[in-house]
Amino acid sequence: MSSAGIPPLISIVIPVFNEEQTISILFAALRSAIESCAGYRWELVLVDDGSADATVAEIERQRPVFPGMVSLVQFSRNFGHQPALTAGLQRSKGDAVVCMDADLQDPPSLLPQFLDKFAEGYDVVYAVRTSRVATGLIQFLYGMFYRCFRFLSEVEIPLDAGDFGLMSRRVVNLLIAIPERDVMVRGLRSWVGFRQIGIPYDRPGRAAGETKYSFGKLVKLAMSGFFGFSTLPLRVATFTGVASMGMALLYFLFALYAKLFRGDVPQGWTSLVGIILILAGAQLISVGILGEYIGRIHAQLQGRPLFVVHSEREL
Repeated sequence: MSSAGIPPLISIVIPVFNEEQTISILFAALRSAIESCAGYRWELVLVDDGSADATVAEIERQRPVFPGMVSLVQFSRNFGHQPALTAGLQRSKGDAVVCMDADLQDPPSLLPQFLDKFAEGYDVVYAVRTSRVATGLIQFLYGMFYRCFRFLSEVEIPLDAGDFGLMSRRVVNLLIAIPERDVMVRGLRSWVGFRQIGIPYDRPGRAAGETKYSFGKLVKLAMSGFFGFSTLPLRVATFTGVASMGMALLYFLFALYAKLFRGDVPQGWTSLVGIILILAGAQLISVGILGEYIGRIHAQLQGRPLFVVHSEREL
């Protein structure tokens, strides 16, 4: 916390990628929210994740809204949302750090509630989506992801909670000290522990533009969660192998019984091929699961940086 007599500094970390249409709306919403939170100092850390449009120029045009309060980090290319979020956390200086997206689906109007809980002594305050503007299929897939993630994870993961939320300085320091390549901030945030609480909200639609999280990127994030916070898939592979062997043994015993006591051998090319395919499928699934873990070990051992910064400056 800040020294006596000095208001706490709150950092707002915002990854941006091709968001030229939302920047002016975002800054206006942030200004309104910040003005409603008296007794704090503020800084904005925006991380441009390799935008190909006029996002950076729009940020520079909006800097008079927060004079001397904006830091801009530009990546050399698109590295992804989680690396951008990590870069922002590393450069934040606040006693507490708020992570949010630029599309206003993470409404700045929740800042007062975050700060109230922070003042009560909570180290992590996360937003919980009670509803979202999305198709039925997308809502179903998101719901399934969070429930599967919670089931598989070896730590308690809150349901329907993304990266939007506030973390105290000690939590942020722990997160940026973790030398992990497949970063998933919402999972690591739960892993570190401390006092945590959720704030329910209705997630609105985008203020403008189109989503930057493609289906492939969502799958990649889900895989990072499943394989980064659980060894259960490895156990499932083992159980699948044991079950396959058990079925094969039962079939062999049945064939032996039929030969000795019924005088015939069970006929059926289809059943034999089916058993072979089941066993082969189980083996391939097991190899694939092992490959996911080995691939992550390989990436970690390569030691490449999570991102490359092209430039960073104060606005």
